[in-house]
Amino acid sequence: AFFLVEALIRSGRQKIVHIQGTTDIYNAIERSKGYQDAMDKFHLPKQIVTSQGMGFEDGGKIADQLLEKGYDVDAIFAFTDTLGIGIMNRLRERGKKIPEDIAIASFSGTALSNIVYPPLSTVEPPLHQMGRNAAELILEKIKNPSSPSRSIILNDGQLLARGKQTCSQRIYKLSLSIYKLRLSIYKLRLSFYILNLRIENCIIVDRKNFAKK
Repeated sequence: AFFLVEALIRSGRQKIVHIQGTTDIYNAIERSKGYQDAMDKFHLPKQIVTSQGMGFEDGGKIADQLLEKGYDVDAIFAFTDTLGIGIMNRLRERGKKIPEDIAIASFSGTALSNIVYPPLSTVEPPLHQMGRNAAELILEKIKNPSSPSRSIILNDGQLLARGKQTCSQRIYKLSLSIYKLRLSIYKLRLSFYILNLRIENCIIVDRKNFAKK
């Protein structure tokens, strides 16, 4: 969410409204935090509207609310693709040009985001990796119920910037690639560090065993 909002800002948008999911959804809180962190980084005012649903009709209601209450907005970051599409359709019905007047971006990376017009810029989460890690955590807990609970942070989401890319968007993609490369190097160094610790422990154990003999 942070990188998506940052991309909107670097493309020239500064009056970005976030359409947040209901607060009982964990992802809604996390994506809202990403939005707020990006806006704070560029010292821009935050505007958050909470949606009571996530369907197309809910998006339409949000669009009406934004227009009727006079929100000063040039971009919208929606919690899900369905909300984003609902908002986009209603704004077009009411005479707004997308993305010229208001840019729309969302989070989910569903096929719907690519079959609407104009295509919706979105973030595609690493669902396969998320499912695999979740299964591993469950099996770990079943095998050892007393094991401490763990959280895994994935940084493999893919920004799908639809339409013609601006120079800022290309710079953003390059920056994201560099960030992922640095993260991979960090993970590799951490793996070597853990391996060295294990080797040192093995040497210590062998020395103790040898001393006993």
